[in-house]
Amino acid sequence: MSALSVAEAAERLGVSRARVHHMIDAGDLDVQRVGRQWAIDPASLPRSRVPAGRPMSQRIAWALLLADAEHGDPWLGSDEAYRLRRRVAQWRASGAPLDRLRSWLASRAPVMYLAAQDAEAVGHDHRFVASGVSDPRSGISAATMAEGYVHQDEAPGLIADHLLVPAPRARANVVLRLSPLALPNPVPDLVVIADLADHDGAREHEKARDMLWQWQHDRPQPPQEGRQR
Repeated sequence: MSALSVAEAAERLGVSRARVHHMIDAGDLDVQRVGRQWAIDPASLPRSRVPAGRPMSQRIAWALLLADAEHGDPWLGSDEAYRLRRRVAQWRASGAPLDRLRSWLASRAPVMYLAAQDAEAVGHDHRFVASGVSDPRSGISAATMAEGYVHQDEAPGLIADHLLVPAPRARANVVLRLSPLALPNPVPDLVVIADLADHDGAREHEKARDMLWQWQHDRPQPPQEGRQR
């Protein structure tokens, strides 16, 4: 397929030309300079995703993500917990689509794309909790890539100790999400699923869907609850 102009890429993605230029500057698109114009490889365009619900607040998102962990969701009030259970039950009854989970959890943690001389050393740091492609459950892990979480208070020290520097997403070998709380290690399945769903690659999405299907079928559908009075 022939290369796309900035205008054609913007139309295909449903975004502004300025947004496409920002993606080029960030290294998220494969481009070549032809005279004064950019020629964009259409294969490098991110797959379009239809929004599937408003993002949850960070607090509610982590209550969902850690529902299977030992400490659960003690910071939720009874009304909030009830509404979350109903929302999840309806989602599971609909087949638990991955796009909806991804939209719900979009605000769970700020993401940093970084470059490291030794990504494997980052992955072995005690402050780093593996997830996404670095979690063994993904079946995609590689020593040349480190994806995971660090507590937001420990992030500056981790970045300084490993000489991490910002990098375009397409060339980053460390994907660091800043967690507002200390996470269990290993992280719950839903955390790995959500992180894989944030990738643009077909392999990561296929694995996220498989893991989500398994997650749903490993847990019996909760009984319908009556309305609270």
